[in-house]
Amino acid sequence: MKKGCFKHIVYRYSGDQNSDEVEFDGSGKLAFMTGDIISRHGKSWRIESVKQEPGSETLMGLPTYWVYLSRVVAN
Repeated sequence: MKKGCFKHIVYRYSGDQNSDEVEFDGSGKLAFMTGDIISRHGKSWRIESVKQEPGSETLMGLPTYWVYLSRVVAN
């Protein structure tokens, strides 16, 4: 994902659309790559995919990045 632009980020956990969690990246520094492991709410998650939607008037013209996550369980 390209750095340097303000954006909305929607995290979707384990494919559950009811789990969507929205954040605003005001610094433009958050970047995600498929396969990366991130920590959210004290748990580890693997980024399965990242999809970008162009900005729209309803979201102040900012792009939205959908970050699809799957739970990582350590053995």
